[in-house]
Amino acid sequence: MADLTEDEFLLLKKYNALLDTVEEAFAYLSDENQNASAPVKRQVVLDSYEAIGKIAEAHVNLVLFFENNEEALQVIAQFGNLVDELEQIGHFEQNTAPEKEALQTYIKPAYETWKNEIQHHILPHIAH
Repeated sequence: MADLTEDEFLLLKKYNALLDTVEEAFAYLSDENQNASAPVKRQVVLDSYEAIGKIAEAHVNLVLFFENNEEALQVIAQFGNLVDELEQIGHFEQNTAPEKEALQTYIKPAYETWKNEIQHHILPHIAH
C-alpha cells in the first residue's frame, strides 16, 4: 500500500465520514417512527443534497488517487447512477408516498451497497 500524503489521508478520512453522514440522513428520512417537523425533514434533505454534491466533487480527486485501480474507478463511476435515480424520484422528497417508498426500497439500499463497495477501497488507506 502506497504511503499517503497528509492531504490524501485527510481527504479520504473526510470523504468516508461524508459517506456515513449521507447514510444516516437516508435512515432518518426513511424512518417510519420519525416525528420530526416538516422544516426539520426539509433541512435534512437540503443537507443531504449538499453532502451528495461534496461526494461527487471528491470523486475528481479519488479518480486520480485510484487511477491504477480499475475496480475502485468503476465503483466511483456508479455513484452517477445513484444521483440519476435521485433526480428521477424528485430528490427523495417526503411529500408523496411513492417517493418515500422509493427512498426506503431502492435508494437507501442501493446507496448502502455502493457505500460498502467504495469503503472497501477507502478504509484500508485510513484504518490504523
